[in-house]
Amino acid sequence: MEIELIDFYIITIIILLILSAIFACSETMITAISRAKVHREAQDGDKGAKKLEKLLKNRERVISSMLIGNNIVNILASVLATSIFIKIFGEAGLIYATISMTILVIIFAEIVPKTVALKATDKMATVLTPLISFLVIILSPLAAIAQKIVNVIISTFIRYPQAITKEEEIKEIRDTVDLKHREGSIVKYDKDLIDGVLDLSDIEIGEIMVHRREISYINMDLPIEEIIRLSLDSKHTRIPLWRDNEDNIIAILNVKKLLKAIQRNKGVTKNINLLEMTSKPWFVPVTNTLREQLVSFRQRRKRFAIVIDEYGSLLGLITLEDILEEIVGEMNDHEEGIRLNLVKSKSGSYKIPGKTLIRDLNKILNWNLPEDEDAYNLTAYIINNLGRVPDEKATFEIANFKFSILKRKGSDLVLVKVKAV
Repeated sequence: MEIELIDFYIITIIILLILSAIFACSETMITAISRAKVHREAQDGDKGAKKLEKLLKNRERVISSMLIGNNIVNILASVLATSIFIKIFGEAGLIYATISMTILVIIFAEIVPKTVALKATDKMATVLTPLISFLVIILSPLAAIAQKIVNVIISTFIRYPQAITKEEEIKEIRDTVDLKHREGSIVKYDKDLIDGVLDLSDIEIGEIMVHRREISYINMDLPIEEIIRLSLDSKHTRIPLWRDNEDNIIAILNVKKLLKAIQRNKGVTKNINLLEMTSKPWFVPVTNTLREQLVSFRQRRKRFAIVIDEYGSLLGLITLEDILEEIVGEMNDHEEGIRLNLVKSKSGSYKIPGKTLIRDLNKILNWNLPEDEDAYNLTAYIINNLGRVPDEKATFEIANFKFSILKRKGSDLVLVKVKAV
């Protein structure tokens, strides 16, 4: 009779260890499964994915249930094993039971099932989701009681963290993308695209706009022939027109429409009505984020806007292309040349055109040059810090960078050599 009881205990212990392995595997699978992937499969109509998505919405309750179930079966298996070994070996059986159950639980009820869950998460999800749903229903009452006790204990000593913010969620996405890039799953170009999209909500248009000093204006009161000449000499398809002073933008000239009008009139310019080739200027606040401005461009079906400050003063202009370049990189064609034309020497210094934007330098070279309205490009940055226009061949240091003026034309620094020191 006693031998039969021992056999029953051994069979029960094996069953309990199998249950422990299932609980451990389920706990790891729930933790490791991708919520995004499950959501996509649920949207595609996968019934199993829909059940799993419901479980993931309350992941804490599921994990608590699995932990409670795992501990119950492990403790029960240990009690039964201790009873068997004591019957066989007496008091020494307690030591034998402890050693045996520790080895069995660690290997077969922890390491093996959790490793399987990590290596075959999707397959385990398919197999275990119905069972987990059933176990959660049974163990939820115990999990709820345990959670309340834990909350009371923890709240006495630890202040609960606030709910995760949008910024923290975006940071988590960035960290995930960076990790996948380091592992080789995402190439650098794709990583830069994702980073560019995530940056849209953090960057204001004032950081990437064309500064007012770089805008090509045309006085609307000039003769039509002169306006046409200046328009055709410009590399831009849209040009602001001003009257009285350059801050008073009253229209935006569409150069393509102007060219079509010239063609229709067979080169006779006196019959061209300039107002028919223009549109009203659209003024946007400098505090708009790139995301807000991109949405506005899409809603208005516009590609061009004038940037103003809170007092209505002209600061610059922003185009749809400027925002897209923040995502996909430079899109200038060969006729426009390359805006960011850097030449690196063996000494580690760079030959940089003076008109290069500080923001572009910081982004491409991972520098930290300060940028503001008075120091938006390299020339402005140098003059603003020195308080004067340096002579050609002059060498000096600003912050942690050494500058040498290679070419100067008037007050414009055409080419500058820069090296981090």
